[in-house]
Amino acid sequence: MPSFDLTDRVAIVTGGSQGFGKAIAIGLAHQGANVVVAAREPEGVTVGRERPHAPVKPVVDEILAIGSRGLGITCDVRNLSDVENMVEETMSTFGKIDILVNVVGGSWGETFRSGPLMELEEHDFIECYKVNVITAFQCAKAVQPIMKSQGKGTIVNIASGSGLNPGTGQAAYGAAKAGVINMTKSMAYEWAPEIRVNSIALGGIETPHRPMWSETIRSTSTSRSAMGRLGTPDEHAGTVLWLVSDAAGYMNGATIEADGGRP
Repeated sequence: MPSFDLTDRVAIVTGGSQGFGKAIAIGLAHQGANVVVAAREPEGVTVGRERPHAPVKPVVDEILAIGSRGLGITCDVRNLSDVENMVEETMSTFGKIDILVNVVGGSWGETFRSGPLMELEEHDFIECYKVNVITAFQCAKAVQPIMKSQGKGTIVNIASGSGLNPGTGQAAYGAAKAGVINMTKSMAYEWAPEIRVNSIALGGIETPHRPMWSETIRSTSTSRSAMGRLGTPDEHAGTVLWLVSDAAGYMNGATIEADGGRP
């Protein structure tokens, strides 16, 4: 029977210092993986936004306490040079890369916003696409030759239910996440059989920045789920752990809807 065990595998998690990304990083460590936690700022500084980027070190310390090896890397995955450095540091430390989880993304940012179509500008679409699609593309492309030469690897791209069925005010974000879903399929078809690539279309998730949501947005997200609530980081992380394990060895090019059940 295929196993969920990830002992001695090396995983990179982008956006791994907080929320959903942190839950994935810790979950991977609990399954025996050595984990590279990549995030933009090492010390949790605020960069033109209401919430700070979480520091990497506490997550790495938690990974070490579990008994796995951990490495924290300051990396803005929008910048190709940072991505290349992340891969080089990982290879220098561990000598291989087995797993990549592309968590970085979002519906808002320092340089773009979401909202009704008539309130958006061209740059909102362009920047949203960069944060959600280009970041995943650059990271996946950077690890592909390594995984190919190893003869095995797996990539999970984090998408969103908005990429399948966007609601009002989600045009830019929905278009970007639809791009992630379709790019995932192309990666899966072109890079098989050595590399499996799948995506997860998330529903609402309870993470530290969710308190910034208005009650209207929170209520809408909750009401769209048959479960009547937002998912937790640990619940969604469990789906990732399955996808990257041998238990999901025949899953390739799939998008799993982890949204609590939407009509």
